[in-house]
Amino acid sequence: MEFVTVAQTIFSSLANGALYAFIGLGFALVNRSTGIINFAQGDLAMLGAILTGVLARAGVPVGVSAIIAVIACAAIGGAFYQLGLRPARRATIAQSVLITIGFSILIRGTVTTIWSAEPIPVPPFTGGEPLNVLGVSVLPQELWLIGTLALVAVATSAFFQRTVMGLALRAGASNPLGAAFVGIDARRLGLYAFIAAGLLGGLGGAVWAPISLAQVDIGLGLGLKGFTAAALGGFSATYGPIVGGLILGLAEGFGNGFISSAYQDAITFSLLLLVLILRPQGLLGTKPQAAADDKHEEILSRTVSATHFTRADLVRLVAGAVFLAALGQVLDGVWLTTAIFAEITAIVVMGLVLLTGYCGQLSLGQGAFMMIGAYSSGYLTVKQGWPALPAMALGIVLATLTALALGRMIFRLRGYYLSMASLGLLMIALTFARELSSITGGPNGLPGIPPLTIGGMSFFADRQFYYVGLVVSLAVLVLGLSLTRSRFGRALLAIRSSESAARSCAVDVAGLKTRSFAFSAAVASAAGSLYVHYLGIANPGPFGTDATIAQLTALTLGGLLSLWGAYVGSAIVVALPVVIGWAGGSSATQVVAGLQYLIFGLLLICVVLVQSNEHGGLILARLKTLARPRRAAAELRPS
Repeated sequence: MEFVTVAQTIFSSLANGALYAFIGLGFALVNRSTGIINFAQGDLAMLGAILTGVLARAGVPVGVSAIIAVIACAAIGGAFYQLGLRPARRATIAQSVLITIGFSILIRGTVTTIWSAEPIPVPPFTGGEPLNVLGVSVLPQELWLIGTLALVAVATSAFFQRTVMGLALRAGASNPLGAAFVGIDARRLGLYAFIAAGLLGGLGGAVWAPISLAQVDIGLGLGLKGFTAAALGGFSATYGPIVGGLILGLAEGFGNGFISSAYQDAITFSLLLLVLILRPQGLLGTKPQAAADDKHEEILSRTVSATHFTRADLVRLVAGAVFLAALGQVLDGVWLTTAIFAEITAIVVMGLVLLTGYCGQLSLGQGAFMMIGAYSSGYLTVKQGWPALPAMALGIVLATLTALALGRMIFRLRGYYLSMASLGLLMIALTFARELSSITGGPNGLPGIPPLTIGGMSFFADRQFYYVGLVVSLAVLVLGLSLTRSRFGRALLAIRSSESAARSCAVDVAGLKTRSFAFSAAVASAAGSLYVHYLGIANPGPFGTDATIAQLTALTLGGLLSLWGAYVGSAIVVALPVVIGWAGGSSATQVVAGLQYLIFGLLLICVVLVQSNEHGGLILARLKTLARPRRAAAELRPS
């Protein structure tokens, strides 16, 4: 490369890295203060960009627009903490992550509903003509972004070193119990941290928006890259996210130059996985002394009887199978198709019940394992002439081996590492699914996948496939019930309640987590195979982040510990867009799409709040007690 080309790449990369650093600082600030990873941090940056563009388009000077947008993002961050996280007093790490994901979806839905998903141009702060510096083209707005980051870095260092609030945040992060003893209010610190994180996210988005376009679909990607920046530099280091953001920007820039821009996400998230596995504390960070997620969770456990496969289980299984079989005869048209997709979603959610509900580990990348099954079935049947069942079985084996390998590395750690590693794996899988067109068919997909054939019988019609999906989902249900009603299930509950206590009882914590992760991956792969055999085409679209949102919402609605609830939650999630589209007149309008996100976000937040709040948990337990047959109570009465 020539000097000018290298210099141009470096400067452009540093500008992108500055944006990642802004978002990474917000991640680190919240995590150091509360132990939470705020998945809405990237969406706060998106909101700052959108608000700046909307106000500027309305005639407000762009500088004033940016200030208003930043203040609004700070206020929204604080309001979310007060209304969403603070009431969830007994929330685990997985539940806290679900709440922040709900907040992310809520922001996206609000922006889409009000301003649509169309990109919004934002005028530069001081002119748009590039400057020529030794042959390097430099946008004035890039200088604004880098200069603002430099000021924020100095202010952040002074804040943590020289202010009472900054010292209190550091004390609360390093020793929460000791900080409480000297009168530091952890809840107030959490509020301040979320306000500051909203300010940082909004500021980064507002200053960056004139360089690109403000659009609603950038939030998730920015959030992941901001997290990668914080993980790379170190959450515990003051300058860690800044250093990590700049390194990440340079890695992306030179990766685009030497490899291909098409693999930018694969490069970014491969770097994330390497950091999480090899040095989870980051380049500048220090290894944490205690696990942030090692806290008790008894509200949900009160309603679980993980002892053995009971006669009541058998009765419910037979009654449920009869009901679902009869339902297949009643449904028709779009509702029969909806029921098929609900069955496939329920299979994935049952795997998450074991992994997230029983084990307390939240995976955000089940779509990656669905793609392994989908493309195994598609490629082997279409291009290699394999029968459907062996192709499906190979996909399950590949997904299981991938989960075992990833889990063996990730589960040596605690906390939110699986969530981010699995989401990074999903983004890598989506990149390769789009780019490896010789195998996957690229973005257009791999068409011509034959229908599922079993014993010489092909299942073409929707009603036939409904019963295939029913049999597979019931088989997964029986297997899941057998696992949860065993020593394996009780050990998973012990891990979720207290990892330290489980280890003291000689429970192989990492091994059990890995096995539950492998189970969830295997059933997700089976669901992916069913999906493509039903539609006849495999493409990456149905397995992306929207599918992750749907699966998490279904898991939350059905109950984190309820395998039967997977059917209920999946039915609601799959049917809801159909109902909203019917009520709105067209499922393709931006308003309807925004309403879907709004409702999903609100459902996630509200249901998790009920589950994680002590009074809400007691209410749920009481309702389940009332729903049980009174025969058990009668048997306890003295004769």
